[in-house]
Amino acid sequence: MSHVDISERAFGAIFLGIVVYFGLVIYGSFANEPLATLAAEFVFGVIAIGLGTLLYAVANATRSVLFGAAIALVAGGVLQFGYLLSHVLAVQQASIIDHASSIAVFVGIGLYVYAVWFDER
Repeated sequence: MSHVDISERAFGAIFLGIVVYFGLVIYGSFANEPLATLAAEFVFGVIAIGLGTLLYAVANATRSVLFGAAIALVAGGVLQFGYLLSHVLAVQQASIIDHASSIAVFVGIGLYVYAVWFDER
């Protein structure tokens, strides 16, 4: 089993983003602070797009599992920003966009785990 080659600096930034995300989610939940929750949703989108971009850069082929993970993560991040915009504009379908974003990110993470586990590039 091989790992995907991502620089330590990029890995550190992703890890920090995940820590900040969970910190904001926990704080927003306990303090009932909508701004912290909104910030967590924004960080979620940034992490998804950032990780997807990194995976796209290291994918060897456009028909690889890693490429699929990259596309799913970027799509999830873009959908997350669409959700934030629709939430601000009070669009009725905001929850559908939020669910689609979460599903796309989970698919991307699942494909990434599969690619690393089975060394698929």
